[in-house]
Amino acid sequence: MSPDADQRATTVVLDIDGTLVDSVYLHVHAWVRAFHQVGLTVASHRIHGAIGMGGDRIVTHLAGEAAEESIGDDVRARHDELFESVLGDVRPTRGTDELLQALRDRGLRLVVASSANAETTDALLQAAGAATLVEEVTTGDDVGHSKPHPEPVEQVLEKAGSGAVFLLGDAPWDGEAAREVGVRFVAVRTGGFSDEVLRDAGAEHVFDDPADLLEHLDEVLG
Repeated sequence: MSPDADQRATTVVLDIDGTLVDSVYLHVHAWVRAFHQVGLTVASHRIHGAIGMGGDRIVTHLAGEAAEESIGDDVRARHDELFESVLGDVRPTRGTDELLQALRDRGLRLVVASSANAETTDALLQAAGAATLVEEVTTGDDVGHSKPHPEPVEQVLEKAGSGAVFLLGDAPWDGEAAREVGVRFVAVRTGGFSDEVLRDAGAEHVFDDPADLLEHLDEVLG
């Protein structure tokens, strides 16, 4: 990367689900119930391993192309309805507000690349207390391909008009998207993925949660 490109890298790309808010296992339960309602049994541990992947991909990933073609839209709609019913239970992960404030205080811009739809993304930003701190947002409604495809990250950086210092996420799908666009991946364990999985996806650093990252922020920013 050229020095000029380094100077333009003033943005931190944020994932929301499982990163800024503690929502992963609420999603798992919603997907379990959604699949059950259409007559399919999908084990919780398999669903957990796919969380962070966009809903446009998750049915095929878990149940195959035939299931996607026959009941994909129905399962997604049921998941969204079930998850919406528990949005009031979503809480920020430890240290989210303090980390975002610290990044802003260092002159960094905050943007969000989410695979969730716009309505859910807005609700999660409110739950995280981040709605007024984030400058640009790309949701699953804005792109043709969700993470791990790089399109959400590419689009939000295009909106921001600057390069990324790093992408903060909790799932290997975040890392794959970051790697495709040449952005550093910093991971937190709040999504329930192992260090090995996150490192294999390209994570340079793995922290317990945003509070842990904040304690090491100077090291990460270099």
